Amino acid sequence: MSKFVIPGTSDKPILFDIQYPESQDKPSLIIFLHGFKGFKDWGQWPLMATELTKRGFAVLRMNFSHNGTTPEHPVDFVDLDAFGDNTFTQETADVQSVIDYVFVDKSISSTVNLDQLYLVGHSRGGAITMITAAEDARVKKLATLSAVSTLQRYTVEELAYWKENGVVYIMNGRTNQNMPLRYTLAEDYLNNLDRFELSRVAPKIKQPYLVIHTENDETVPLSEAKKIASWVPNSKLEIIPESNHSFGGMHPYPHKELPKDTLKAIDLMSAFFTGNE
Repeated sequence: MSKFVIPGTSDKPILFDIQYPESQDKPSLIIFLHGFKGFKDWGQWPLMATELTKRGFAVLRMNFSHNGTTPEHPVDFVDLDAFGDNTFTQETADVQSVIDYVFVDKSISSTVNLDQLYLVGHSRGGAITMITAAEDARVKKLATLSAVSTLQRYTVEELAYWKENGVVYIMNGRTNQNMPLRYTLAEDYLNNLDRFELSRVAPKIKQPYLVIHTENDETVPLSEAKKIASWVPNSKLEIIPESNHSFGGMHPYPHKELPKDTLKAIDLMSAFFTGNE
């Protein structure tokens, strides 16, 4: 595994790593984007990356520059100021920085097939995946795992309170941290609806798109996946029965074997990216 730290937005670093398959020359490259309150090493994602390398893919997992972690503490939310300052503009810029980097860094570009660059995103990371694919033709295919169908997830009353106070706090039930969200996040969305309202973005996606969602998602209802699939002409919806938002995973993930529902998602993605559906 190769690790990299590159500049992100507002002088915050982006940490990412790349895993390669053992035998394949110039494999396709999958870039994986984590979700809200997530990170690249959350739960079963490292095991998922390893399994995808066994299927012949190179896999890049990145931490957004403002996800609250740091390169020194990649699985802990030690920079809540950065978390609070995060915006969708910054997240999309981070992905562009990583894509740009893999094209110019010879140690990466010489070892993968950049004509087969694919994006995978979980939950809110799925929204960033959609936006990136709509804006960057270097992305050849995309898949999302329980992606949101809108980044507007607050009521009118909640937005008014947020605007008046400048910040709201969300409790992280796992870490017991009160995590700040500044109103600049909402402003960024409201001022850039053509870029960030997914009902406008999705019809612009020209690449083949695999929409994977779980039947019993407790965080992002299945109805959101059906909306996304209806908006994107070149999409395919796959529903994993009974499973939850994290595809059977948790953090920390104590097992050596992947959850069966994550394996189902890997099977679907592998077939989709190789054209063997």
